[in-house]
Amino acid sequence: MVIVDDHEVFRNGLRDYAEVAGMQVVGEASNAVEAVDIVLACEPDVVVMDMEMAGGDGLAGIRALASERPDLPVVVVSGYDEGSRVSDALRAGAAGFVLKTCSAPALLAALGAAARGLTVLDQTARRHLFSVLEAAPTPVASPFPSLSGRERQVLTLLAQGREPSRIARELVLDPHTVHNYLSSVVRKLGVGGREEAASLARSHGLGTGFPSRPGDP
Repeated sequence: MVIVDDHEVFRNGLRDYAEVAGMQVVGEASNAVEAVDIVLACEPDVVVMDMEMAGGDGLAGIRALASERPDLPVVVVSGYDEGSRVSDALRAGAAGFVLKTCSAPALLAALGAAARGLTVLDQTARRHLFSVLEAAPTPVASPFPSLSGRERQVLTLLAQGREPSRIARELVLDPHTVHNYLSSVVRKLGVGGREEAASLARSHGLGTGFPSRPGDP
C-alpha cells in the first residue's frame, strides 16, 4: 500500500500496524501532488488518502489517480465526518471512506477489502451516504414510455386540441406523416381513436398547459 497523509505520526503508526499484520507499505507521501508520482512508481494494490493536506487536497489526488490508474482502489481515511466529504470522495473516484477514529484492525480490514475490489464505508460514512440518498428527489417516470419523442410531441399537440392539419404545420411535417404518427400512437396506447388518445394524454398531464379553443383549426 501507499500512505498519503501530511501527519508523519499517522503514517508511522499505520505503517507499523500494517507491517505487523503482514501488509507491505511500499511508499509514503505527505501531499496529493507527490502521491501520484510515488503511486505510479511503486504500483501498490491500495492507497490510503487523507482529505485535508498541505500542498494539495485529497480530492485532487483521488481524481488524478482515478485518471492514471482507474483500477487502483483509493480509501479515504479522514478526521472529518461531514456528509459532503463522503459524497465528494466517492464522486471523485474513491473506493471507500473510513474515519481516523476507527480501530487499527478495522482500518486494515477495510484496506484489505478495498484491495479485493470491494467498496468500504464505515458506519458513519454509510449513515451520511444514506441521508444523501434519502434527500434526493425521486425521479418521476414519464407517461407512455413506448412512444417515441416525435409521437409524444404529436400526442401533446393533439391533447391541446390541435387538428392533424395544424399539427403538421406547427411541426413542419407532411400531413400524411402526422396521420401515420397518430395511427401509431393510437395503436401503442391501445385506445379506440384520436379522441380517446387525447383524453388519456390529458389525464396524464400532457397538453394541459395550453387549453384548447373550440373550433381551433
